Amino acid sequence: MNARLHQLQLLLARLSPREQRLVTVFSALVAMMLAWSLVVSPFLGGRERMRRDIDGLRGELTQIESLAAQIRLLEADAPKSGAPKPLPEGFSVLAFVEKAAGASLRAESIASMTPARRPLAEGRQESTVELKLSSISLGEVVALLTGIESEKTPVYMKNFSVKRRYDDESRFDVTLVVAAALPA
Repeated sequence: MNARLHQLQLLLARLSPREQRLVTVFSALVAMMLAWSLVVSPFLGGRERMRRDIDGLRGELTQIESLAAQIRLLEADAPKSGAPKPLPEGFSVLAFVEKAAGASLRAESIASMTPARRPLAEGRQESTVELKLSSISLGEVVALLTGIESEKTPVYMKNFSVKRRYDDESRFDVTLVVAAALPA
């Protein structure tokens, strides 16, 4: 390294003063370009990228705050101390699901509807209905879920799975389990 530096000094010493100034100016310009492209530009680009990320995260934060407000409103409307909502007289989860499915689906789309019951704590029972649907559109899925969720009953989704059909990608096979806690 020392030998090369010495050779460079000898080469510069042989140049005229005007050529030495030109080489110095050119070397300074090359050094500034390297400093700009290797240090300053990445630093400024990183700051700008970070600024864009921060703006994006602020937008997401406002969405999260909006959802948190909605959750707080729903929790305020929910029954206190785990008390279930009162059920209408003679309420049946099977009849409820059958009504919701009949209102939003074609009859040939319903592959099966299987009711079941299991005991819960405090002498209550959980009544479930497993609904298997075949070859339905996304619009029909949304209509069914809206029909189930929009009712003011203590019915809830326990399980929900969607599988795209291999023969028609615009159709789906859906399995959902709808449940409600009923008095014994």
